Amino acid sequence: MNDYSIENSIEQINSEKTRAYFREVSSSYFNGNYRASIVTLYSVVINDILIKLEVLDEIYSDSIAKDILNEIRTFQQAHPNSPDWEKDIIEKIKNRTSLIDNVDYAHIQALKNDRHLCAHPVIDKDDKLYTPNKETVASHIRNMLESLFLKPPILSKKILSTILIDIANKKELLIDDESLEKYIKSKYLNNLNPTVEVTIFRDLWKFIYRLDNDDAENNRLINYRVLYFLYKRNTSRCIQKIKNEQEYFSNIRNNEHTINFLVSFLSENEFLYQDFREDVHLLISKHIEKNISAKTVAWFLSESYPQHLEQVKLWINNNYQQIYPWDASGQAYQRLFQVGYTKGYTREVTEFIIWRYSVSKNYDDADTIFFYLVKPNLEKFTEEQITELCKQANSNSQVYSRKQAEEDHKDLKKYIELNINPAFEFDKFSSIFK
Repeated sequence: MNDYSIENSIEQINSEKTRAYFREVSSSYFNGNYRASIVTLYSVVINDILIKLEVLDEIYSDSIAKDILNEIRTFQQAHPNSPDWEKDIIEKIKNRTSLIDNVDYAHIQALKNDRHLCAHPVIDKDDKLYTPNKETVASHIRNMLESLFLKPPILSKKILSTILIDIANKKELLIDDESLEKYIKSKYLNNLNPTVEVTIFRDLWKFIYRLDNDDAENNRLINYRVLYFLYKRNTSRCIQKIKNEQEYFSNIRNNEHTINFLVSFLSENEFLYQDFREDVHLLISKHIEKNISAKTVAWFLSESYPQHLEQVKLWINNNYQQIYPWDASGQAYQRLFQVGYTKGYTREVTEFIIWRYSVSKNYDDADTIFFYLVKPNLEKFTEEQITELCKQANSNSQVYSRKQAEEDHKDLKKYIELNINPAFEFDKFSSIFK
């Protein structure tokens, strides 16, 4: 391990306190104080173990961690000057927790032996205090970083179970993405490193796309929201994980809700469609034949996003006699539009909305289109497009004669006056602005 690797690893240490203490180890090492480096390193190891146990107890309500801490407190109260608890704590976390494995344990024992030689004089030797060489110290530092300091206090499979239970119990409170993301980040992710987050992403995938029991069905939506938050935080790593484990990620259950969530995921990450097996492609193609909302969202099956919007227009024209309720849901359109905005197709999206409102077949159709398509997207329109929207709406009685039209177009007028042009020529469109 070279010197640069030690410095580069400091900011990756999970615990802020351990990070600060480790700088003392690093400073001693780079200044050639190898004996002091070993002695301090061992103290930091014990301290980091305590910190991890406290996190497990206080944040994750881990009963084993609580018991170990209570046992240590009891021992220290009974034997305030005895260091024996340090030896015991290593044995306890090895045998009763998942913080370290056998290899980690061996590394800590080797460090403890060298620390004993560095800290305690040997009377029958000329060099009564053992001084390790640079390579030995570097090896111990690297081992402690990899075996302990860089590890989160809780492993991915255990934390996933904790997260799933927690958010299932709080899904009525975490109703918007902002509150969910703040909650997950502050309670869980601040204590993890990116590698563990990606592992959680991988393990969580099966709860959305593979499992088909009551718990999976009842919590599929909020689990998906957590999955996508992890994906956003670790996009390149998650993409690589999907590419490297095609068999795992392609193991998709043929369930209506499952396929809908996969279509949602691929609508925002269309480049990953090719990384799923052909049988997954078949599941999607069969699903969209009977689910118009999924078909509308699945633009990744078209040559391009603009071409897909034209295809949607064609579907609507070809089914004009059954437009309502044949058409996609407002939620499906919003997902499709958000993808378009993200990819720079704002003009194409707003032109589609103008067209869709103008071909409203009946009052109910126009009510729905204004509420779900027009009103939420007004801020994306230019003045020229607003004028075209009014022109098209003014020529369709199904749009302007409906009962809800007066209230809807009053809102439209108010928006134009406040955000587009207070001198807008409303009188040119007398059917909609009465």
